[in-house]
Amino acid sequence: MYFETLALRAFRCFESLDVEATPGVNVLLGDNAVGKSSVLEALFLLARGESFRQTGFSDRIRDGQSRFRVQAGIRDERNLGRSVSVEGAGNRTQLHLDAESNTTRLDLVQAIPLQLIDPNVHRLMTEGPRFRRRFLDWGVFHVEHSFFGSWQRFRRALKQRNRALRHAWPKKDVVAWDAILIREAEHLDACRRAHVDAIADALPQSIRDQFGHARIRFHYRPGWPVDENFDRALARTLDRDQKAGFTQVGPHRADLRIKLDQVQARNQVSRGQQKLLTTALLLAQARVMYGRRGLSPVLLVDDIAAELGQEYRDLLGKELAALGSQVFITFLDAASVPEPLAGGRRITLATSDNGATVI
Repeated sequence: MYFETLALRAFRCFESLDVEATPGVNVLLGDNAVGKSSVLEALFLLARGESFRQTGFSDRIRDGQSRFRVQAGIRDERNLGRSVSVEGAGNRTQLHLDAESNTTRLDLVQAIPLQLIDPNVHRLMTEGPRFRRRFLDWGVFHVEHSFFGSWQRFRRALKQRNRALRHAWPKKDVVAWDAILIREAEHLDACRRAHVDAIADALPQSIRDQFGHARIRFHYRPGWPVDENFDRALARTLDRDQKAGFTQVGPHRADLRIKLDQVQARNQVSRGQQKLLTTALLLAQARVMYGRRGLSPVLLVDDIAAELGQEYRDLLGKELAALGSQVFITFLDAASVPEPLAGGRRITLATSDNGATVI
């Protein structure tokens, strides 16, 4: 899947912007504050129905305007042309996939597999388990059709069990949901384990080589003790759950630990190495998606130069170019572009009287 065209109207610093993209590498060039990250945000918005920025909704609308619109033409894995758009006014957003007015965020996620690699990519390693669960589940969602339905059933049952715990209902009303939780948890766990193994196998050797003799290891933690079945863990923690008022074991507590030999990587590598390794995980996941489903996710890469030396930038540039996915990547100027990406389509942005524009 890839974007063919992108049109922005009254979005961020753009009054009007039209871009034609190549299925390969698209290099966005320009000084700070000319809108490079805003172009990536628009693409992310079209694929996820939400922004990766933490600013308010109204900040997306250009000053003096009452609404914004971002629209794109895409080409899916069957080589069929489709259209997608997002419009916003006030605090409301309208999503349209092929002009369908009842489009949901899930529809966009299913249609446009897209991943962001930005200066905060190291949070995947350094912050809480929810970041790593989100990383895993996004990938599993795209390669295993049964995963999402199982996750929905698990979440519904978990919500009801927690409600029973929170209101101190009798044990029989709590454990009434255990059979569903156990069945779905086992399936979710199997899907995640298979995905972790596939990512480990797909991790680029060139990235492994950067850590010398230390072996990169992935330790998946299912959300309950690894030496115990989930049904036993659920029964064992029932009294504790009743005191706490919520279910304390299960796939909703899973985590993925990234280690060098037997030590957590975040405790012994630099920030640049953290970014290199977490970026490699995203690239490995893209390889898995292509190998399992023939899907090539779009990669948005913002400010790859931040805290990365020239050697690492060249290495990641080589891996991105070899991946075969559509890439949108930002740089301040042409001299910063790694040689492996130098042949990509260049889109240069600059400011004008009518806001940022392509030159």
